Amino acid sequence: MLSFLNAALFSAWLTMAMIVLLTASGRKAKGAGYGFLAQEENKIRKQADQAGVSWGGKETKAIWIVSITIASCLYFLTGNLLLFGIAWPLMLVLPRLLIQNRKQGQRLEMLTVLADCLRQLLSRLPDQGSLSRAIEMVVESDSRGENTSLLGPVLEELRLGSTVRDAVGTWQSAVGLKKFDHVAETLIQANQDGWTPAALKALDKSILGLEGDLKAVLLVAQKAAGARRKLYMVLGTAWSFPFILSIMDLGQKNIYLYTLPGKLLISAYIAVSLYVIVKGQEYLSLNVDEL
Repeated sequence: MLSFLNAALFSAWLTMAMIVLLTASGRKAKGAGYGFLAQEENKIRKQADQAGVSWGGKETKAIWIVSITIASCLYFLTGNLLLFGIAWPLMLVLPRLLIQNRKQGQRLEMLTVLADCLRQLLSRLPDQGSLSRAIEMVVESDSRGENTSLLGPVLEELRLGSTVRDAVGTWQSAVGLKKFDHVAETLIQANQDGWTPAALKALDKSILGLEGDLKAVLLVAQKAAGARRKLYMVLGTAWSFPFILSIMDLGQKNIYLYTLPGKLLISAYIAVSLYVIVKGQEYLSLNVDEL
């Protein structure tokens, strides 16, 4: 009976692996398995688009293949049939987790360069006396491309004949930061006032307030990263107990490999660890959408 169950599960897993491999190579696979995987791929792609993250179908399929490989290796190493099920949560969770991490990383990177970009723009305005010309100077002196990614769309809008309000509104939409809205309104008002010393002073004050908030945001992000590291250390410590008990010579068979309660316990360990990682990422990460 056990041999039959092994063969049945192995055949099912091999079929699923072939479906993923066929879709990864661009060939069309038929059947319910492909339909499920195609729906999941579409959901993942939509989530990446909503998050503004660059994510391709090849990345999703690569994660699926890795998940299947991990589950297969765990089974062949331990003989625990229950570990076959680990591939399914990995396939569903890992792409979404990586998209969220990439989104947060891009967002924090943008916040890091925003204040410096505004400072450079402010330093150019008194000499240039024109927002479009000041932006051009900042973009031309940008060797790393960080300011260009922020100011490029604004400059393009101005060159196409858009008003300063519309161009800065495009910038507001791209940044999506509540504190930046005040800076944007001050920038529009300063442009209407003709870049007078009083207008430039008000703009400098609003940028100073934004800088203070950004420093606080980055500090919170650092503390959250430290909290996640501690969480992973706790998980590693928890996993050390079954590992230590497995290598102890008690004159009996390894309970985690040869007994049903041990196999159930290891499966529960894996399920709980995945849940803790996902929820830990959710609760301990900075919510970049609410800034």
